[in-house]
Amino acid sequence: MALVAGLLGLQAVVVGARAAQSNRGGTVALAFDQASQTLFKARADAVYRSGDGGRHWAPVELPPASAPRTITAIAVSAGGNGALYVAGPGIGVLRSDDGGRNWSARKEGLPGTDVAAFATHADRPETIYAYVNGNGIYRSEDGGQHWRLMDAGPRGGITRFVHSNMPGSMQSGWLFVAGPQGVRRAMDCFCGWRDAGELGRAVDAVAYDPGQPHNVYAATDAGLFFSTDGGEKWSLLNTPGTPIEALIVTPGGTLYAAGADGSLFRRSGAANRWERMDA
Repeated sequence: MALVAGLLGLQAVVVGARAAQSNRGGTVALAFDQASQTLFKARADAVYRSGDGGRHWAPVELPPASAPRTITAIAVSAGGNGALYVAGPGIGVLRSDDGGRNWSARKEGLPGTDVAAFATHADRPETIYAYVNGNGIYRSEDGGQHWRLMDAGPRGGITRFVHSNMPGSMQSGWLFVAGPQGVRRAMDCFCGWRDAGELGRAVDAVAYDPGQPHNVYAATDAGLFFSTDGGEKWSLLNTPGTPIEALIVTPGGTLYAAGADGSLFRRSGAANRWERMDA
């Protein structure tokens, strides 16, 4: 059993390392703050903000680094406080309550800084999740002040994940996971993982529509897939023409998709046309 666990942990580390290398020059994550109408994007080494939907960007200054670090995730807390989180290997979890001017490390209870994926709760501002390579999924209910190991995570590791308030959970929502084996989902009671549909391929990014939580998006090397029933069935959408590495849907229904080459596209509501932004 120890050998199997070790191999799974190694597989997760390799997956995370490949993702970080492939995305170093492009966008690895997107986030949106509803209160300030601010869009955030992250490269492996930098974070930027836009107040006009992605047309213009300004850098967000991060704390100085004394060791190598790689950003794998950014997220904004639910509600009006707008806490901004940045996470990744060599970083652990950082939190800013003033839009990125000041940062604090949130690591009490985490086994290390090798955070491969991170998510904020859809409704609870202080509940957050971190996936630590080789260890599993940790949850904090006080904004990262303290962490608790909740689950080993699905087999194969996690590339990205998101918390959704889609109805039907035994607790407060669902976790949708993107990884080498497709999209997996579990209620946030951590009552077991199962495949969300049959994509049958690695998924690089996953997102859901806050206004219609059953609507889920998954980015793969074969294109962008869309589900209207929480991942039971998927259909292929028209894509912007570049491999998608990051997704976010705003509460207003605008879908943003970022490519590994740094490009950024958006489509609004039921529109079938992608608009390229100045990325």
